[in-house]
Amino acid sequence: MATPEAEVAPPVTQQGANVSDTTPQDVDTPEPQAEEPTAPLDRRAFILLLVQHFSNSWGLRTAEFAVYLFLITSFPDSLLPASIFGFVTTAAAIVFSGWAGHQVDIRHNLGLVRTCIVVIKLAACGMYIPSLIMFYHGRSSTAKLWDPPLGPAMFTAVLLCGCIHKLAEISISVSIERDWVTTISDNSPDHLTTLNTYMRRIDLLCKLLSPLFVSLLTAAISYKFAAYFLCGVEALCMFFELIWIQIVYRRFPTLKASQVERERLISERETRDHAAPNARSVEFLRTRIKTSLRNSAMDWVEFIKHPIFLSSSSISFLYLTVLSFDGTMLSYLKAQMYSDPFLAGIRAINVVAGLAGTLAMPLMERKLGLVRAGNWSIWSEVVCLIPVVVAFYVGAPAPGERAPAWNATLLFGGMMLSRIGLWAFDLCQLKELQLALASHPRRNSITALQYSLQNIANMLKYILTIILARPSEFKWAALASFVSVICGAATYLAYVKRERGHILHHGFGDLASLLVRKST
Repeated sequence: MATPEAEVAPPVTQQGANVSDTTPQDVDTPEPQAEEPTAPLDRRAFILLLVQHFSNSWGLRTAEFAVYLFLITSFPDSLLPASIFGFVTTAAAIVFSGWAGHQVDIRHNLGLVRTCIVVIKLAACGMYIPSLIMFYHGRSSTAKLWDPPLGPAMFTAVLLCGCIHKLAEISISVSIERDWVTTISDNSPDHLTTLNTYMRRIDLLCKLLSPLFVSLLTAAISYKFAAYFLCGVEALCMFFELIWIQIVYRRFPTLKASQVERERLISERETRDHAAPNARSVEFLRTRIKTSLRNSAMDWVEFIKHPIFLSSSSISFLYLTVLSFDGTMLSYLKAQMYSDPFLAGIRAINVVAGLAGTLAMPLMERKLGLVRAGNWSIWSEVVCLIPVVVAFYVGAPAPGERAPAWNATLLFGGMMLSRIGLWAFDLCQLKELQLALASHPRRNSITALQYSLQNIANMLKYILTIILARPSEFKWAALASFVSVICGAATYLAYVKRERGHILHHGFGDLASLLVRKST
């Protein structure tokens, strides 16, 4: 999903406060203001940041697609291994995403990103190599692969590396896409919009191209070659990414200044800790653990009480859906006899529609304001998904049969159009989150909690598809997904009401007077 932006940020009046507490109507009213011209971004550093982000996103999206493909190929008689992998990695993200985000607050910003780059590449290789071993042994039968010690050992290795890969992905995403981007923008809404928009477009391009690239390797050559090749690409990209991120850090001085301030705060906290009596005692360690748990609980309480929680909840509802081109939907469509080239083309069209959403969002923000742009975006997604749900109940084919043309048009056309609103809303919500937590001392820890909400919704999706596993039952999963999207849109309405003081731009009385004037 994704998010752009471009309006004047309202002042933050106090720590953790609503960014629009004083004048909620003004947050959304795009009025021109006389401002000092903002210094342009360092072009070379900006380009290198995007190149590094492309390399990182390419590796993440490639692994995301390839590992599932390798598991399904290694265990052709069962979808259980792939389902277990998705469930376990998502559960790990839910449990440890707060910890992963907290590392961004307490670690050196450049050092943490470097560490994440190395860990991500090694973890990806740690998933590819066991898959490669399974390709060399027991391809003839799934039962043979499960025989100890090979099958369980290799699958366990894939699971462990998958969990590590997921947590490192969360840390680098919070660090680069939230912390670094906010710092580099230097309180300029225009810079924030530019950075967010380009980063999201890169995510979408990688989501489009990397699965096609993996499919080309496996179809044109072999699965073994694909595993070897992807390992080599990860090692090469790791080397270049470490160089690029160093240059970016050096050419954006605000990153170093932010780190100096962070180190000062950490030093003060460590001084207090070392001054505590019996710092090495068991009681002290127990106290530290209790403090850590209490801080985590306090983060959740503060997050829930913060006005941005409604916005975060709304986007999290959008993750509980099978109405997207993920593995679940593709499996259903394969059961309906759609060919691989056709599905690849439809998936590409959907990603292009998502890119259109990233182009539309800045225009909508300038015309409507940030909060209203988000409202229009999420409700446009709801409207576009109506024909998709109808397609599962009216004229839907039996399993193993092709749908009539009009039914396929409803299904694929509605999904394609819904991507525009989805990605535009994602960009709106991202900017709302960044502005709301811009001056918060624990913004990265709280930002990571939104990842937790999204992962909870994602895991519920896995549970839903495990319960409704047969193709004939997929329509109920689609209906549940549509209800979840409606819940997200309704939750965002509550956020709009809280931020702007009203939902409609004009009250009903205003609309009536306007109509009267028009008629006269």
